[in-house]
Amino acid sequence: MPPTNAKISAFRSFIAMMEHLNEPWGIKDLDSRHLYMNKAAYLYTNTPASFTVEGAWDDEFPAGWAECSAALREHDRRTEEHLGRVAVIETHYWYGRETLSPYISEKLPVFDEQGNCIGTIWNARPLDTLTPLKFINHKKPGVLTTATENKLFTPSELDIIFLMLQRYTAKEIASIFNVSVKTIENRVYTIYQKADVHSLKQFEEYCIAHNLENYIPARLMKKGINFI
Repeated sequence: MPPTNAKISAFRSFIAMMEHLNEPWGIKDLDSRHLYMNKAAYLYTNTPASFTVEGAWDDEFPAGWAECSAALREHDRRTEEHLGRVAVIETHYWYGRETLSPYISEKLPVFDEQGNCIGTIWNARPLDTLTPLKFINHKKPGVLTTATENKLFTPSELDIIFLMLQRYTAKEIASIFNVSVKTIENRVYTIYQKADVHSLKQFEEYCIAHNLENYIPARLMKKGINFI
């Protein structure tokens, strides 16, 4: 059965708050049916404005992430059983984008006056990353992205750049790609030539200036839900 008005009214104060928030927020009942999503959540889930959220299960949404419905229900159950906050990393084509994006989604249990769990509320925010480069330079975490407008480097070079910025050595990178150390050293040299730099420090500064320090190769990311 779809949720009743009485069930929704129990969350009235939460709905009033969520209506004015810019981050995606929503409410689900103990059957994992959606009761409410704010405008930001509609955008995040790429849900058509004409779709009726109230009473819908995850797998009924006209969106690609519906394929993760089983994991999303598991998130609900863990939150209800733990009786506390449970976070996951949701990686999908959020906001209808063409590139995968990792988001942190947290669910919290909601209780009635008798202390009984009556459902969950959820929110989502971009996954922040504190890379060694940012830590060393005392910069705030940035948002990981699989998209880059930089056309100077090839996809394979961007893979190496990602590892370089994580302070992997040429030997470690060679082991990951199963090639010789000399091959990686030659590719790093080519990367430096393209960027017109002569050291890792200079290259890190180049990446900051060209918005590459938050880039993560799409092949390293997979759609799905990861509990953390």
